[in-house]
Amino acid sequence: MGLLLIALSLAFPLPGHAAPADKAYPCYRAPSAPTIDGDVLGDPAWQVIPCLTGFRVLGGSYTQAKQTTARACWDDEALYVAMVCEEPDAAALKPAVRDGGPTWQEDSIEIFLQPKANGQVYQFGVTAGGAKGMGEGNPDIGKCAAAAKIGQVDYGIEIRIPFGVVDARPAVGDQWLVTFCRNIFTTNSGGDKFTNWAPLLSRFLEPEHFLPMVLSGSAPDAAGAAQETEALNAPYRKALLTELRSAAKQGTEYRGALAQAAGHPRFAEEAGKLLHQWEDVERVNQEVDQASLPNIREAIASARSLVADSYRVKYEYLIAKLLEE
Repeated sequence: MGLLLIALSLAFPLPGHAAPADKAYPCYRAPSAPTIDGDVLGDPAWQVIPCLTGFRVLGGSYTQAKQTTARACWDDEALYVAMVCEEPDAAALKPAVRDGGPTWQEDSIEIFLQPKANGQVYQFGVTAGGAKGMGEGNPDIGKCAAAAKIGQVDYGIEIRIPFGVVDARPAVGDQWLVTFCRNIFTTNSGGDKFTNWAPLLSRFLEPEHFLPMVLSGSAPDAAGAAQETEALNAPYRKALLTELRSAAKQGTEYRGALAQAAGHPRFAEEAGKLLHQWEDVERVNQEVDQASLPNIREAIASARSLVADSYRVKYEYLIAKLLEE
């Protein structure tokens, strides 16, 4: 077991604290107001709004499980925020908190806004069940609309925050400091408890580490939004590619032993399967420019499992071969 842990740590060194995104989030004017029903991906209003991801573990680097995406837009009346939370344990979610309750004590998202430089920070929470909560700044959540929709492998949340609730009179070019956060309490398949977009150190309420959001003009078309999404998430993609290349290199180191094991009647079936799986990892590595972020993450997760299985088969085969001799 000790050797296996060493092999895994060498194959996938833990990344350091991720650097902040080098570009502010462009919060565009909504061509039409989103429908607040929790169906983020099914709402055309969000399809022209850039999407950010690459949530970090609180105080650490990018979370490896249960990533989250966030979008924001505005109109004359309000700010709109939508978040989609990966949740393979969706069937186990049991939201119970009601409006005004401790939303942070169950699966939920939190939004922190600082509209004025060095001014008041406003905190909003919405649970996977759609319950609204407030914290810092005591915003009037009764004037906000929020909804959630739980799917098979994720849940979506939308919230409408009237500008009066955060004492703001916005104009194009205004820059707010923000972060988007998530609380994870349903961990059947794992997941980090506290994740967030900004590079926070020890708690969500750290305005000195929030990132900028610029109120911008008319939203681009869907193609333009996709380009902005790629630019926003470039640091995250770069970090994932580093992990993927490390995984592909590790596969190269195991292939020779696995090819030999595939010729042994006892190990042939399992070694053959592992070789095919390493080929899949290498294919994603070769086609990485076209691969989506979820596909890259899936390849990395597969490689982590492959390292453990390949290590075991390799040395079981070598020991068996030695005994046979």
